[in-house]
Amino acid sequence: MTSFARGWSSSRLSNQQGFVVTVELILIITILVLGSLVGLIAIRDALFKHYVNKQSTETIVADAAGNRLGKAIDFDEHDAPRIFLFDRTRLDGQARRTLISVRDDRFTSREAIYYPQQNCTGAPCIKTTSDETSDSVGVDGQSGSGNVSYFNALQGFPNYAVGRGSQGLPGGLFRETAAACPVDTADIQSRWMSQSVVAGEPCEPYSADDQPADPAYASCLIETLEPCECPGSYEDESDLLDTYLPEISLVLDQAVASVNGVLGLVGPLEVPSDFSIGTLCCREAYNLDPEALVDAVVFVVVEQLIEEQLDLSSSPLVEQAVSTVLAPLEGEITCSSFIQLQAAEAVPDINNGSRNVLEQFTAPFWVNAPGGQATNEWFYTEPTANEGIR
Repeated sequence: MTSFARGWSSSRLSNQQGFVVTVELILIITILVLGSLVGLIAIRDALFKHYVNKQSTETIVADAAGNRLGKAIDFDEHDAPRIFLFDRTRLDGQARRTLISVRDDRFTSREAIYYPQQNCTGAPCIKTTSDETSDSVGVDGQSGSGNVSYFNALQGFPNYAVGRGSQGLPGGLFRETAAACPVDTADIQSRWMSQSVVAGEPCEPYSADDQPADPAYASCLIETLEPCECPGSYEDESDLLDTYLPEISLVLDQAVASVNGVLGLVGPLEVPSDFSIGTLCCREAYNLDPEALVDAVVFVVVEQLIEEQLDLSSSPLVEQAVSTVLAPLEGEITCSSFIQLQAAEAVPDINNGSRNVLEQFTAPFWVNAPGGQATNEWFYTEPTANEGIR
């Protein structure tokens, strides 16, 4: 009897212990599940509010008919929203993108489009990517401040730029091709500089002769026993300079004879038998300017010979006479930048290959207004038929 009671008591205790553990587990699971659900709901509400508030502050660009061009990723120096435009019409099937800015009446790009005729007509041409030295004057008129886009170069893609559209404004999108510009750079007459702030079409006259000149590096002009090399980012112009050596030699002999004619007892000045012309250096993408090159080179050479062979400091009258003789030869040895142009083609509309991709949009362009005050109330809006279709 005693043993039975002891056994029943132990069994009941064991069952009670198991029952207590199960209740604790249920309570823990209930708390965790309910807490997680409450947390997930709070996170969902916070994310939804964030998304709604973000939408209310995003800048969406649209045309006069309400067609969306895209979301502004940033703004250019004129506060015009800048958007990505995707080119999906390449023959290789690879989609490419470029950056364009949208003003109220036109599209703009960093790069310009060049034309062989006045008023931006004729076969369009475009610079290659990362062309930093030629025609890099921006809308502020400062060299090296604009008309160069690096975005396309970073992608390894050809260049894109906004040029004259079929109706002028708001402009059309063009892209670089593998073919060279069908006309020489010297024949380019105008360019469509879309970033210019003008009332009307941003077409302006252009001449390759207006490119800025850069002083040549002349420290290697007179050849010495020590090797002389062009500094970094400069190129040797020996191939062009060699074509002028016969004329340089003739003018040099005449200049030395003229100088000796006024030296009197101070002279004579002589050209050493081992003397030779070295080289000149120009910055990359620059060419040696042939205008007055021979006289300028002879002037530098004679000045160097006088410094090495004569001391005119004690004869000011002779020094003045020598300067008078050499004055007609004095000039700056310069290098001129050259612009490398490729043929450009219009980027077609993927839905209508007969028109430019930008011609599907009509001015004036506009951006959405910001949303009202944040609210906890949710509003459901039916989507439009063409929403999300580009």
